[in-house]
Amino acid sequence: MTTIENSTGVPHFWFEQTGPDGEQLDVLVVRATFAFGVDGQPMTLSPNQQPIAFGDAYSDSAESDPLRAVITEDGDLLPYKPGTDVLIVGHAVAPAGITQPSWLASVGIGQMRKSLRLHGPRNFYKSFFGWRLGPSEPVAYVPLDYRLAYGGCIEVPAALTADGIADTIKHSGNPAGCGWLPKPSAYKHLPRSARRHVEDLIKGKKVLPAPQIESAEAPVRHPFQNVAAQGLSPIARWCEPRLSWQGTYDDEWHATRNSVLPIDFDSRYYQSAAADQVCYPHLNGDERVVLTGLLSDDREMRLPGWRMVAVVTRASGESTVSVLNLDTVRFDLESGEASLVWRAHFDFDDPVVEIALAATTDGVNSDSSSMTTMPSGESTR
Repeated sequence: MTTIENSTGVPHFWFEQTGPDGEQLDVLVVRATFAFGVDGQPMTLSPNQQPIAFGDAYSDSAESDPLRAVITEDGDLLPYKPGTDVLIVGHAVAPAGITQPSWLASVGIGQMRKSLRLHGPRNFYKSFFGWRLGPSEPVAYVPLDYRLAYGGCIEVPAALTADGIADTIKHSGNPAGCGWLPKPSAYKHLPRSARRHVEDLIKGKKVLPAPQIESAEAPVRHPFQNVAAQGLSPIARWCEPRLSWQGTYDDEWHATRNSVLPIDFDSRYYQSAAADQVCYPHLNGDERVVLTGLLSDDREMRLPGWRMVAVVTRASGESTVSVLNLDTVRFDLESGEASLVWRAHFDFDDPVVEIALAATTDGVNSDSSSMTTMPSGESTR
């Protein structure tokens, strides 16, 4: 049993996890919720702390149509993230809250910068000369939802496939999205009747919803364009690039490693943010943050400057100090709060029997050197 004395006043969880080679690990995860700062000031601790997320949460379509589901909350029970995920969820508000057909939105934190163009609802229209993009409808906000980003999928009935199992032709990075149609190379592996089925579906489309979220530098112009889906919210585990990072589950894996992860497993699989929203090395926790085109006014603030420190005592009596990695920063535009998640893992060779957990601002930027805590708690496992 491990005893944890938590003086931070924010939720923690201690759990067992298996490493890539089957090694047993103990993992400590801490989540703290902070209110957005203003005028460049640090975020402040929220009186309402969000609990540990014990698993990914998905949209309503997860059970009936999982490929068209999106993550609404990314889970915290992971062993390790090699970088810091920067995530933004909620509705992006047009500048000053005034309706307009499109606007630029961006996030900057530390050295990370990302810009998107957001649109009101719009469509692709097919004519004799091909597909054209219609105008965007003026709106006051756009949900940051991958279902509004470039992507999509087409189902192929089981009766038309060679193995009698239903197939799906999909945009590998975002099957939940809109505005995408497959090129013939994407379904050339299908039997002739299945290919004809897909071709007929494509030919029958005259109007197609176009993405409302796109890259500011590489906009979407037609449904057959080879571009990546764009967004700021979490990416599902069955979408690229996460899908490739899970490794190869082939006959060799079944024969030699079926109780552990594949030899080519990449720990970036645990990152739920898009690759251009992951900070390497991990963020320190006192970085400057700039949000533009996401709230009704542009917002500049700083992360709160917390360092999460654990004094660890092992069964042998050895004591060490571990600084947890800040590996997730999740901004919620609806609540005006950000959740920060810290994590550390420990091997089983010399089991951890006691942890004293604390948050400190020692050595951080001078304008974020204060901290508010709530009553301490203690837990055991």
